[in-house]
Amino acid sequence: MAKHLNPLEKEFLIRQYRGNRHISRKDFCEANHITEQSLKKWERQYDEGGLEGLARADAEVQSIVPEGFDRTEESYKREILRLRIENERLKKSYAVQTTPDGQTEFVRLRERSSK
Repeated sequence: MAKHLNPLEKEFLIRQYRGNRHISRKDFCEANHITEQSLKKWERQYDEGGLEGLARADAEVQSIVPEGFDRTEESYKREILRLRIENERLKKSYAVQTTPDGQTEFVRLRERSSK
């Protein structure tokens, strides 16, 4: 019985294969226990429809991204950048607070060491 991968797993495999051109398609597919035809089909679907294109038509897969989200590559890049910035701020103990007039400001969660 064949196993079905979810769209995120398929995207991961596509990116792994495309990121390493030193390995042949046949060897990559054997190492990951998938067929060459499947990988070719997934690449075509991914190129045409992105992550949404990888969702199986007959599977009951919920939307990968929230409703109303702009699904362009540029919007994904902006979202990744926003999350990286937020992550770095949290690492440095900053929190985002909203002032009474509606503006956001960054405040330290703990004081800096004077050492």
